Amino acid sequence: MSDFATLVDYLTTIPENEHFQSDTLVIAGNSLPSLIVSAAEFCESEASIQQVLFVGGIGHGTAPLIANCKKMYPELVRSEWSDLSEAEITQEVFLHYCSRELTLRLEKKSTNTGENARFSYELFDQAAPQNFWLVQDPLVQKRSHVTFSKEWGLPLAAIQPLFFEQPKLIDFDTRPHFENPQMDTWWAPEYFLSLVIGEIRRLNDDKEGYGPNGANFIPHVDVPEKVLMSYRRCQKYLAGNVRK
Repeated sequence: MSDFATLVDYLTTIPENEHFQSDTLVIAGNSLPSLIVSAAEFCESEASIQQVLFVGGIGHGTAPLIANCKKMYPELVRSEWSDLSEAEITQEVFLHYCSRELTLRLEKKSTNTGENARFSYELFDQAAPQNFWLVQDPLVQKRSHVTFSKEWGLPLAAIQPLFFEQPKLIDFDTRPHFENPQMDTWWAPEYFLSLVIGEIRRLNDDKEGYGPNGANFIPHVDVPEKVLMSYRRCQKYLAGNVRK
């Protein structure tokens, strides 16, 4: 397994819980319209879901989201999207594929994962859900899971990540190549590198990370040494990237 494949496999491996149920689904801001469509189709057929939260302001994923929609679902794109939040764009795509009556909530101000979690929780004056499905870019899913757990005061098992198909990276040369070739264009090469390498830096609990020994945005995460070794060898590919 290549170093990049090791990183992707670690980031996108989620806890299995075939008996998980919840009446709430949260879609955090991301750049993948295919994921939004899958979430809509899931909600269309999953009668237990009664409310959906669309979370995200204008952030680093907004421009890639619009660009991907233009490539994959051009008939849905409106010129007004350039002024809309990720939550609003996501809701529009979602409602095109899910017509079932649901309670919909919008959080339009958050610009990072911590704010995604905190501001979405603040949508509830009281009686916030005690469990929920969480839809997020699979490369950011692991950090989103622990962040939402912290901000909502819930155990990890109360939040079930959901992205329908685990990305299996074959290799990265000038761009990523997956077992499912439809995923090859999900992330532009530079954005892919920023997410994959940057996420390991954030998860690793040292002075550069987001854990208690760093920025203290998330709980401690034990990143396996094998993953850290691959990360160190891949760091050179992200030289000069300024995204924090």
